[in-house]
Amino acid sequence: MKPILAVLSDGVQSEDLFVAKEVRLPFFSNEFHFHEECQLVHIVKSSGKRIIGDLVDYFESGELIFLGSNIPHVWHNTQEQTNGDEPEPYAHSLSIYFNPSKLLLHLSAFGNVRKIESFLNKAQRGVELKGRSRDMVVKLMYQILQQEGLQKIITLLEILNAMSSSDTEYDLLASINYINYYQYNDSKRMDQVFKYIFDNFREDISLNTIADVANMNTFAFCRFFKARTQKSFTQFVNETRIGYACKLLGHKETSITDIAYECGFNNVSNFNRFFKVIKKVSPREYRNQILS
Repeated sequence: MKPILAVLSDGVQSEDLFVAKEVRLPFFSNEFHFHEECQLVHIVKSSGKRIIGDLVDYFESGELIFLGSNIPHVWHNTQEQTNGDEPEPYAHSLSIYFNPSKLLLHLSAFGNVRKIESFLNKAQRGVELKGRSRDMVVKLMYQILQQEGLQKIITLLEILNAMSSSDTEYDLLASINYINYYQYNDSKRMDQVFKYIFDNFREDISLNTIADVANMNTFAFCRFFKARTQKSFTQFVNETRIGYACKLLGHKETSITDIAYECGFNNVSNFNRFFKVIKKVSPREYRNQILS
C-alpha cells in the first residue's frame, strides 16, 4: 500500500486557517496517503490496524494522534455489523487539519512561535498524546466542533499550546531516521500489498505469493518493498504480528503460547525472540507492564 498525495479540498476554503471534522462511518478503509496539512485525529470508536510512517501497529478507541506534514498514514478496519439490518457506525473520529506554514505565518505576527514550530517538526514522525494532555485536547476538540468565528481560533490555540507544552505525555511513532520515500505512482501496488498482509498475517505468506500480489518477480519486489518501507518484507510481517500480540496480551486470560500461535508464529521460541527484538522486553514483561 503506497501512500497517495491527498488534497484536502472537502470543506476547506482557501481563507480557512483550519478545518474541524467529525466522521461516523460503518468502517475505516482509507488508502494509505499523506498530505501537506497537519492532522490531529481522535479515534472515538473503532479498532484495527494502522500505519504511521514506518510504524505498523494496532489502534483502539480513545487514541489521540497528531500527524505532521507529509507523513504517510492509514487507519484500517473491516465493517462490523450490529444484530439489526443496518451497519453500526463503528468508525467514529474527530479530526482537525491545518497547513503548518500558513498557521505559523499568522501566529508569528503575535509573538514567538518557536515552541510550536519545534513541536510541528517532531510531529513529522507522528505523535501519540497521552495522560492529562490527551484528555484536555480531546475535550477541546469536542468544543471546537460546536464553535464559530473567533472562539474556534482561540480553542485551536489552546489545543496547540496544550500539545506543544506536553514534555513527557506523548510518544513519537515513526523511527528517528524515517524519511518518506514513497512516489505517487506506487499507490495502487502498495495498497494491495498492505491489505493482503493485514488480511493474512496469521498464515505463512510466501515471498512468491506476495510478489504475485504486487505483480512483480521476487527479486524486484524485495527491492521495491525495502526501498519504500525501509524494512524487509519479513520484518514488516513480524511487526504486524507483534503489534497484534500486544493487543492480545492485554487480556490476561489468554496464555502467551496461545497468543504466539494466534499471531501466526509456528513456535513460541520464535515469538519470544521476535517480540523482544521489536519491543525490547519479553511478552511476559510487556503484559506485566500494561496490566500493572
